[in-house]
Amino acid sequence: MSDRVWFFVYLLVVMTLGFVHNEWIMLLGIIITIALGGKARFKIFKKALLVIALFNLSISLSYIVYGFFVSVDIFALVLINLRAFAITLLTFTLVRRINLHKALDFSKVLAILYGFTYAQIILLKNMLHSYYEGLKSRGATLKTSITKKQLQPLLTTLFGTMLHKSSEQSMGLRSRGLIDD
Repeated sequence: MSDRVWFFVYLLVVMTLGFVHNEWIMLLGIIITIALGGKARFKIFKKALLVIALFNLSISLSYIVYGFFVSVDIFALVLINLRAFAITLLTFTLVRRINLHKALDFSKVLAILYGFTYAQIILLKNMLHSYYEGLKSRGATLKTSITKKQLQPLLTTLFGTMLHKSSEQSMGLRSRGLIDD
């Protein structure tokens, strides 16, 4: 199948998962998605699990605490977490398996927006890596104690640079007629 077909199948499956209210079907979807992951399936699984754990843990814990005071359906919580995990796993698998630029080339606007977004992600990733290397060269890493005096100027410069780059990207989008304020 072409990348575009995979992309539309992905959109259809995500919408379908939104309507499914059976945890066994969600588990089946997760298993099928893991099988589609190829050689990187365990890496994708671990990444999706970490993302879901970071995001859903606080929500799930607050829901459980709320359940001490009011009767709540715990299966609804399980279903919501399974749905979020299935969609996240499916998204990571799709991004790993297809070329999104080719999948979105049917629409010039979507292809340009994807290109700008991807460029922004790579730019920010490289900036964060450069700043981390700068911290490391000063002897301060995430594993050692970083003092406020060391961190504050770097963060100020980092956010200033990010805002500057973002406004440049925004001007690029406006000049191409993609943002109409």
